[in-house]
Amino acid sequence: MNFKTIFLRNIIVFSLLFSITFSIFYKSLDVFFVQDDFILINHFSQNSLWLNFTQIFAFPNISHWRPLQNLYFLVVGNLFGRFYPGYHASILIMHVILAFVIFKVLKLWTKDRNASFLGAIVYAIHPSHFVSIFWISGFATSIGPLFLISSFYLYLEGKKNWTLLLLVLSLLTSEAMVVGAVIFLGYEFLVKRKKMEKLFLLKVIAISLTFLLLKFLFLTPSATFKTYPLEISKDTITALRYYFLRTLGFAETSQDTFTSKVLIVWIASITITILRIFNGDNKKFILFFTLSAFAGLFPYVLIPNHLSPHYLNISIWAFASTVTFGFVSLKPSLRLIFVLTFVFTSILNIQLTYKNNWVIKRSEIAKLYVEKIESENPPTGTLLIFDDSSISTSSEAYFALGTGKALEFWFARKNYKTCFSAFENCPSNN
Repeated sequence: MNFKTIFLRNIIVFSLLFSITFSIFYKSLDVFFVQDDFILINHFSQNSLWLNFTQIFAFPNISHWRPLQNLYFLVVGNLFGRFYPGYHASILIMHVILAFVIFKVLKLWTKDRNASFLGAIVYAIHPSHFVSIFWISGFATSIGPLFLISSFYLYLEGKKNWTLLLLVLSLLTSEAMVVGAVIFLGYEFLVKRKKMEKLFLLKVIAISLTFLLLKFLFLTPSATFKTYPLEISKDTITALRYYFLRTLGFAETSQDTFTSKVLIVWIASITITILRIFNGDNKKFILFFTLSAFAGLFPYVLIPNHLSPHYLNISIWAFASTVTFGFVSLKPSLRLIFVLTFVFTSILNIQLTYKNNWVIKRSEIAKLYVEKIESENPPTGTLLIFDDSSISTSSEAYFALGTGKALEFWFARKNYKTCFSAFENCPSNN
């Protein structure tokens, strides 16, 4: 097959994945900035280019030391400014790029283009991506997996030097991508076995351990350890259950028993299909996916006070890969039924999440306050007091407006001051 044909087929697959993903997540384009968006965009893109660039690599004072994640905010902040649909459009494109890379990985494994495409759809439209797609800052957790899974794809293609480079880039995006070491080790031990490449594994382990030591000994503020304390307790079991359900596709805020029942039947059916092929090489791959799904929960499962489904990219990749191997054993008509059923439950769960999720509620609060201030147009330097109001409580305003950084971002030349009565002693409005 010549290059032109391969390129055309890849364009078709990418276009289809984008069309399907956009048709389900298009509402994200209308979601306003919220919370960390104001802080991170303002910090990494609203100053001189040199200052912003140095802040990317400097010791963190408002965020984590994640240079490539911070670079993302520099780029999109300078490209789009206050045009929030642009941020969400870029998120959708990058999300589909990740789904496309997953398609390429699945095709290498299964040699089945159709099953691999359907597996990529399962990943692309998974309802647990809601926060990472609808919250601009939430998508930052998806950049690391994009580099990591691309690294794994190059590893499967035998391009070891490029594999290690992208592994390093994934670590510079998020320290959680040390899970890559577990994935590479798991694949070598569970799938390749006698064909293990020990020197390559030593390089992966050395890179991962070196990064962890530098990150946590020299590049992590003490406040971060206090904000995100690791713990093993009964809450860890609750967190494990939470992430297990999110990985399977159950909506975080859904109380819809019909959707849940349909999804339960779907999971039971695909599980039976997978158990039927649980032998030979398929068994090795399924065990590898199980390990990857479990590894993808760390360290988040040990931080039960900060539960969120947007941390689950690696686990969802493993879930979609397992489902793909189940598709391979099915007739095309049954594959279509399985995928359409998952699409149906995902759409319903995403709609339910849209009605109940904190991202939507707080973004609406932030937008209402910004519009109110724009319409009133207070004089430069005015102290704006946020009491409990018809828009929200003072506490909700504090979080929705990024502790007040929203005003620095949106009204940069106005030099407004803020006071939130829920946390400060504010002067009377009278």
